[in-house]
Amino acid sequence: MLVYLSMIEDDRDRSKFTEIYEAYHDLMYHIAYKYLGNEQDAEDVVHHVFVKIAEKIKIIEPVSPKTKGLVVLMVENRIKDIYKVRSRHPEVTYLDERYITAQPPETNILLRDCIESLPDVQRHVIYLRYFEGYDMHQISRILGISLDWAHKAHKRAKDKLKQMYTEGEDTNAD
Repeated sequence: MLVYLSMIEDDRDRSKFTEIYEAYHDLMYHIAYKYLGNEQDAEDVVHHVFVKIAEKIKIIEPVSPKTKGLVVLMVENRIKDIYKVRSRHPEVTYLDERYITAQPPETNILLRDCIESLPDVQRHVIYLRYFEGYDMHQISRILGISLDWAHKAHKRAKDKLKQMYTEGEDTNAD
């Protein structure tokens, strides 16, 4: 809290900020965590909002229902901004070299060989889905393909893997 208080010159404004901080910090964090599901992101939202409050403390009312509504609105707006940024920029970029150097964990040799023989897009979808844990929306963004195409590639890859794996087991049994 010292960081915020150092931004404020007047003692009355510092006192008002301290009251606001103590009254709404937990509420702000709860709202941010509820929507973002990540402690660090929630803390970043709360910090960002408190910086804004410290900058505008002269025009913000003391603790009141109106101030509570303002604080909640500021948190929600910051969360919306984060969602906008995330929708424009995928969280990670996928590099084919990463797949080549990393072996899928806990797979048998036959399954690994079947996965490696898939066409590129299908192989990437399977790897991202089952070994990296991404959902289909994230996979479509990472690979730069439509969501519909990602689902089709996923289905085709699973069908092809099932066929190849079954045939491979039959060949090894002989």
